[in-house]
Amino acid sequence: MSVEPSEGHVKVLGFKPYYRSFGKPDKGSVLVLHGGPACVLDYLLPLADLVQFGYRVVLYNQLGCGKSDKPKNVKLYTQSRAVDEVEGVRRALRLGKVHLLGQSYGGALALDVALKYPKGLRSLVISSASASNALFEKEYARLVSEMPKRIRDSIKKYEARSDLKNPKYLAALDVFYHKHFCRLPIWPHNYWYMMEHYVDQTHGRLNGWDITERLSEIRLPCLVTVGEYDVVTPKCVRAVHRGIYGSKLVVFKEGSHAPMWENRVRFIEVVRDFLDSVSTSPRKSP
Repeated sequence: MSVEPSEGHVKVLGFKPYYRSFGKPDKGSVLVLHGGPACVLDYLLPLADLVQFGYRVVLYNQLGCGKSDKPKNVKLYTQSRAVDEVEGVRRALRLGKVHLLGQSYGGALALDVALKYPKGLRSLVISSASASNALFEKEYARLVSEMPKRIRDSIKKYEARSDLKNPKYLAALDVFYHKHFCRLPIWPHNYWYMMEHYVDQTHGRLNGWDITERLSEIRLPCLVTVGEYDVVTPKCVRAVHRGIYGSKLVVFKEGSHAPMWENRVRFIEVVRDFLDSVSTSPRKSP
């Protein structure tokens, strides 16, 4: 018997994050962490496709995002609190040990969760994420520098002026986004919705953040994915793969930051096969 999708709020650390849940956990539960850290869960809804393979899929909006509470106190928007929030959501929804899937910033968050709360996890899926903010920023600057001159000049010019609503800046950014964020000629509604509802809640939370040297502490089955043209470049993601013992790396050819939309069937197959392998083949620690 199938389980109808559900949604609601749970109380975690004094606030109420909004969640959506799909399916039943015949094989286990997948807890999904969105990017940003100021996006909304909607762009990751293709992951609900995993329910047809026996997995419960739960997504939630992090503090300050979407339908979750939006406190004005900027001191709440820290990486350490975000990590505790993930564990709080897992416990509040009584998910048991979960497969934790993080995309973009959500992947960075998932890595920190794996370091602090490994006992609540069965496996990790790190999609398009870096373990070093400095490396990501360096690679991002390189991608901008490789754009056609008129595009990179417009981006640098209007960002220097903080004129981020200038039509010329937005037009240049659109070219960059269609190369490195989502390469589909027409973006799906849910992807547009995410971009339109992005509210910056970073508050510098990743300034100086670099856990590259701690990746070897993670002793969980791990799948790492990246798009060939990803804004979080293959160089960033391969560093994660090298750091986690026994992790599996999958590169989506011709893909960018949104393989769940660009090549939805293949992305779900890759994640499903990994999750199934965790369920059927217990992994020995080194």
